[in-house]
Amino acid sequence: MPTLRLVPPVAFASRGLRFAGIAIGGLALLVTTPVSAATGAPAAIGTTECTGSQTVTYTPGLTDQPREVTVNGKAALTRCVSSSDPTISQATSSFSATGTFSCTSGTRVGTRRITWNNGNTSTLSSTSTVSVKGSESLVVIKGMVVDGEFKGAHWTGTFIMFSTKPQDCLTAQGLATASGPLVLSIGSL
Repeated sequence: MPTLRLVPPVAFASRGLRFAGIAIGGLALLVTTPVSAATGAPAAIGTTECTGSQTVTYTPGLTDQPREVTVNGKAALTRCVSSSDPTISQATSSFSATGTFSCTSGTRVGTRRITWNNGNTSTLSSTSTVSVKGSESLVVIKGMVVDGEFKGAHWTGTFIMFSTKPQDCLTAQGLATASGPLVLSIGSL
């Protein structure tokens, strides 16, 4: 086992050398503190991964042609694993977004609020893109945690929209609701 020895401070002969010693010591402190280059905030340590299901409503309903739509949704995140906060095991989530999109394409911008089982909350900004993959409409979501637990961390999600009435996309009133699996990941992306 190595022996730890304290080294006495070095007495610098000149003022310039003393300043250089302080500058090098300060630089060593900066190098050892993880910081995000983009935000200047402490870097996220670990990730929080959740899976569950989500139900959404569209006003007006989604059609085969893009139009301005408001989306509201609720999710039950029944399985969460977090290396950032081991007290997290599940959560509920609600969101609202607006954008121009259809049953098969488009982009929307919104806000999601998560209530974790430990009593903490997170507010997330989001941008979602809808595309078709095979016979499923896939929503890819990305954004930032803007308040609460994990503030400053990036996040991503995927939602596969299933509908019991896909033929509603071909009607004037459109598809009013959809549900499906949701996967959400916060941090270290």
